Amino acid sequence: VKNVDLWKRLDSVCSEHTVTWKWVKGHSGHKYNEIVDDLARDAAGSSNLLDDVGYQP
Repeated sequence: VKNVDLWKRLDSVCSEHTVTWKWVKGHSGHKYNEIVDDLARDAAGSSNLLDDVGYQP
């Protein structure tokens, strides 16, 4: 599993709340979601990323 630390944090938070999970079909075939997905994938593979100043671990 990727991001084990994040999954553990999610599991911890979910145990404090009532959570209902709903499977949502991916955006395959939706023109603009496909474009955004491509942009996000390209950015994630880049070595020239901006710092996420809003992230709080």
